[in-house]
Amino acid sequence: MKIALVTRRYPPLIGGAERVLSYLAAGLAAEGAEVDVLTSRVEGLPPFEESGTFRVVRLKTSRARFVGTWLYMRELAAWFAKNRVDLAYVSMLKHDAYVAVGEGKRRGFPVVLRPEGAGATGDLAWQKWGTFGRRIGERCRQADAFVAIAPRVRAELEAGGYDPARIFDLPNGVPVPDLPWKSGNDPSSLRAAFVGRLAPEKGLDALVDAWPIVRAERPQAHLTLIGEGPERGSLEARIVRLGLSESIKLAGALGDPSTVLRESDLFVLPSREEGMSIALLEAMALGIPSVASNIPGNLALMTEGIHGRLFPPDDSPALARAILDHRADPMAPAMAEAARHRVSEGYSIAAVARRHLELFARLVVGRRMG
Repeated sequence: MKIALVTRRYPPLIGGAERVLSYLAAGLAAEGAEVDVLTSRVEGLPPFEESGTFRVVRLKTSRARFVGTWLYMRELAAWFAKNRVDLAYVSMLKHDAYVAVGEGKRRGFPVVLRPEGAGATGDLAWQKWGTFGRRIGERCRQADAFVAIAPRVRAELEAGGYDPARIFDLPNGVPVPDLPWKSGNDPSSLRAAFVGRLAPEKGLDALVDAWPIVRAERPQAHLTLIGEGPERGSLEARIVRLGLSESIKLAGALGDPSTVLRESDLFVLPSREEGMSIALLEAMALGIPSVASNIPGNLALMTEGIHGRLFPPDDSPALARAILDHRADPMAPAMAEAARHRVSEGYSIAAVARRHLELFARLVVGRRMG
């Protein structure tokens, strides 16, 4: 099966959606699919590259607003005109999806769309306020199938007029490392880490506000924030204002954050909104003790007291208490091992890739028979 996997952003641009698409491309290729990843050009990288078992095609774009989007859409349509595919799988219900659905109808291949988020920052919300969002939404609803990575995403699709019979529940998948996280030798240390975009929906302001409470009991506590995003400047100012420059580090985006996680005692995810967090899945797969907000996307992965510890979003005192209590809990490593087992059983990239291919095969056969 020849699959075009379409995503506007792709590594080395780092974020949860980018990482999961790179994992999925490799997972589909490992199962025997021929995969072309279609994405936008990144300065300094070649337009075409072999990435192990699949290909990455970087299409022309521009930094100029609107011009870049128009150029990328034109290049994407031209690629489909020149290359035969059996199916297109598109990340986000935005401009890429608009082009892919149109080309699929024109050239006879099925198109599967995948929203990457929910809530105020999700794809369905963007279709209400984004430029041409409503028109793009009308086209997107004509796709052959939709993948819901979490129950909230399915609910938003159905509420947005997407056919429930064409929505399929397929979670995100991540690699499960052979070597799990191992506890350090110093029980008095508290080294916490966050991985993700520095964006408002991640709740990092609440995490920074919680840190003085943590340090009141653990003066040597240290926090590393891994990622980049629009909130970096305001977070830096907040850290300075609270006198936390020595205890909170903004590490920037890292291609492989697992090195920092292995040197940490806890993973913390204070998000206000998530579809299905790749960062949380990766932390669970690694087996590091984890603390997360009790929002629907996280509750789909973690159960309080079984896989880790949960707290209400935007509640800095509760977040601080959860961090302190989980670090002191002798059962935290056992919960982390249970979380690792949960990911291994239901969210490994190999298992998720096979489930995707089963869906794709049904769609391709159905289109050919039709």
